[in-house]
Amino acid sequence: MSIEKILLLGVGFFLSACPLVFTQEEGEVADFNEKKWTLEMTPLKIRMVTPRIGVGKGRTFWYMVYSLENKSGADRNFFLSISAKSDRKKGYSDLFLPSVEKAIERQEDRPLWGKADKFKLLKDKSLGERKFSYTRIKDGEKRLCVAVFNKFDPNAKNITIRVTGLSNDIEVISDPDGRTLLRERIRLIHLSRPGDEYEITNDSFKNIRMEWRKESTEVKFKDK
Repeated sequence: MSIEKILLLGVGFFLSACPLVFTQEEGEVADFNEKKWTLEMTPLKIRMVTPRIGVGKGRTFWYMVYSLENKSGADRNFFLSISAKSDRKKGYSDLFLPSVEKAIERQEDRPLWGKADKFKLLKDKSLGERKFSYTRIKDGEKRLCVAVFNKFDPNAKNITIRVTGLSNDIEVISDPDGRTLLRERIRLIHLSRPGDEYEITNDSFKNIRMEWRKESTEVKFKDK
């Protein structure tokens, strides 16, 4: 099974959170000699929004506007997963909230690519293609995107955003204990937030630094 196929099956889901379990298919051989590629992601803005209508009416969400650009030299299929964690150990995930996305687009006064757009495309795919849940970006394409997060912890001061699926730089290794590990290249965005728990919608976020990191998780195989 190639790296490309593993990506399409959604390896990007929170690798550090829990082990992945694959069903090993007879006759398949892992091939990790593919050329590595990486999509460029740039965070542009992090703000709060309080929708006036829809499911999230009256609640305050925070979101990240970012650009995603493909300079890899070919069209790419990718599965992006974005999560975050605060210094108070509160976790966040990029959510499927169409009404909140609409509120953000009104606030930003521009269309943004988010989960609502992704799921809309999935509905138009055939059943066989739909199971992969991947997104396709053309070579040279630059897309303005948004990630929507659940209710913000007003006491949080530092946040780390974790992004997987930007690269096919994935490898399978064996550790000294004989375990099979999946090692993936991930993007981390470290932010600070000045201010206190009051009037959090007026707070600004500061981009401290960005880094690439390799993370590993155990892969457990089971018989059919």
